[in-house]
Amino acid sequence: MTRSSLAPSITGPSGPRLSAATVGKVARASLLALLAAACAVKPEAITPGQHVGRAQEDYKKIFRNEAPIDHPLSLAEVLARALKYNYDAELDRQQSSLQERQFDLALAGMLPRLALNAGYNARSNDPAAQSINERTRQVSLDYAFSEEPQHFTAGPEFTWTVLDLGLSYLQAKQQGYQAFIAVERRRRTISDIVKRVQESYWNAAIAAQMLPRIRPLLARSEKVLAASQEANKRQLAPDRPMLEFQREMMSVVGQLRRVENDLNNANAQLSTLISMPSTVPLALSDTRWDIAPPPKSVEAHKLEELGLALRPELREEAYQEKIDRQDVYKEIMKMVPGVGILANFNYDTNKYLYNNTWGAVGVQASFNLANIVRGPRAIATARQTVEVTKTRRLALSVAILSQVNLSFQQYRNTADEMRTARDVLEVERKIGKASAAASAADSLSDAERVRQELTLALSELNYYHSVVKTRAALVNLYISCGVDLVPPSLDIDDLDKATEGVGRTIGPWVAGRPPEVVLPEPIAPTDS
Repeated sequence: MTRSSLAPSITGPSGPRLSAATVGKVARASLLALLAAACAVKPEAITPGQHVGRAQEDYKKIFRNEAPIDHPLSLAEVLARALKYNYDAELDRQQSSLQERQFDLALAGMLPRLALNAGYNARSNDPAAQSINERTRQVSLDYAFSEEPQHFTAGPEFTWTVLDLGLSYLQAKQQGYQAFIAVERRRRTISDIVKRVQESYWNAAIAAQMLPRIRPLLARSEKVLAASQEANKRQLAPDRPMLEFQREMMSVVGQLRRVENDLNNANAQLSTLISMPSTVPLALSDTRWDIAPPPKSVEAHKLEELGLALRPELREEAYQEKIDRQDVYKEIMKMVPGVGILANFNYDTNKYLYNNTWGAVGVQASFNLANIVRGPRAIATARQTVEVTKTRRLALSVAILSQVNLSFQQYRNTADEMRTARDVLEVERKIGKASAAASAADSLSDAERVRQELTLALSELNYYHSVVKTRAALVNLYISCGVDLVPPSLDIDDLDKATEGVGRTIGPWVAGRPPEVVLPEPIAPTDS
């Protein structure tokens, strides 16, 4: 019996069927859509106008949320503003938050796979087929089918494998350590910001104190120089002495201008660090120039222990070692055969099925034979990575010990320079009083008075700069020892509360006290 004679007797499913022409049209339409999508992949360059528009929007965003300044700023408030509005600090805070979210996501990876499947199957004719007898090789059943050309399938599927659970557990631990690393990086960023801001703050304070003296002195020097040049043009004095005098006054004017430029730049640098427009004038309230001298009781080896225990870089390496060790466990786990549980529930609209719904469950085990060769090598490589991380931490430890000692020595040296600059300033002030008395008696020329005032101003400026250098050296000692200048856990969302919190924490190093050596009892490290 031929297939054509059987076709009229076959009862087809109800509803319209897809013809071969319809299937061909759908295929051609899909192909055209893919080609059109491929042509649309070519990117377009950003135009200069778009770059300008982006720059303007970024400028507005940078200064949009700044709290207005209507009072003199203390060091604590400037630091709080820097931590709140500085985009380096904001970037590290967001990255730390991102690592925590990724840790939560890694924990979710330990859950079993539960999928809800749904499908639609369609063809242009019936899926009829013959059956052949295996022994006789004769047709045992004419063309027949048990599946509709068009039918829907649906059902949930549950998959859970021991290997995936173990790998997800180790991955979650690694991501947790990454979150701790992000905290240590945030500590380092905060210390760097505080270091730069406090130094810029004191330089700006110097500018606020010295510019009102430097500018009138510069104007007087320029006036004396102009008068000398005019006198030389009129030949009212011998040329050589007048030229030598002009050379000295030009040196004075050039020095004053350099000082003025440096002082003017200090305010702009501070504005940049707290994300304020450089055109906004900043008034500062802290003028505490005297700081405590270094105590003689500080032991360098105690500071070294502090640095090895608290430095963020070493803590990062300690967490990195734990991350690398999880890779060892992961490679070992991959050597174990994977055992999984499979379960699903199915529904099919095919009307020729006796049971349109059914459930199934099974257990499956698999093992990649290539792991016999690859596994030991992968494990050895992962263990070598752990050793490399340990060696890198030891090398970094040696460098940090050197940094701690150099920072401590630099702190002592700058403190000695500060004391010397203060003694010189005291002598210059006494000379200034004597010069003022001589000036009142008209025994000093204008040029001599200008030079004397310049010497006194430079001595005072040198003393202020020595104080700033000593403060910077002390802050650098704190950073070298890994002591937080401002704790990373400080809440900076509210500016007033942040200012209060910063004021409580910066007291020791602002007063000039070196870091206190307070370490917990040592505990043996673990390999987990």
